[in-house]
Amino acid sequence: MLHSETIAFAWETDEFEFKEKRKDWYWIVGAVGVILIIIAIIMHNYLFAFLIGIGGFLMITLASKQPLSMPVIVSEKGVQIYDDMYNYESLFGFWITTNKKGEPVLLLLSDKRISPIVSIIIDDEIDPMDVREYLLQFIEEQEMKESLTDRIIDRIGF
Repeated sequence: MLHSETIAFAWETDEFEFKEKRKDWYWIVGAVGVILIIIAIIMHNYLFAFLIGIGGFLMITLASKQPLSMPVIVSEKGVQIYDDMYNYESLFGFWITTNKKGEPVLLLLSDKRISPIVSIIIDDEIDPMDVREYLLQFIEEQEMKESLTDRIIDRIGF
């Protein structure tokens, strides 16, 4: 746990933006899943059909999941998001931008291979420029965009 005197900024943010799905969204996902399963069976690719079934089931199940409220702590040690600690040695850069709603978003470029860009919405009560000035002491500012995965998920309404 971080020492309370090293904490510069602390706030809570949602794990993801929850979007209420209409019934037709579920019908479309289900129909596309069934069509892809039928095509996979016709092509005798039963493993692919099975994976599409699991993927469709998970997508429908996760679509109704409510986001967790995650604490974010920026300190001398690094940036902690819930249980994940990003030490400054493992961060290559940061960028502060705004999302479609006009909310300030902190983007961190980490050394993780699968999803290197971490996106964190900054609380309204915290001045993004103060966060920027603080982070400049430890890591380099580097212009970046949200990851392709985040943009695709946002586009399909997930």
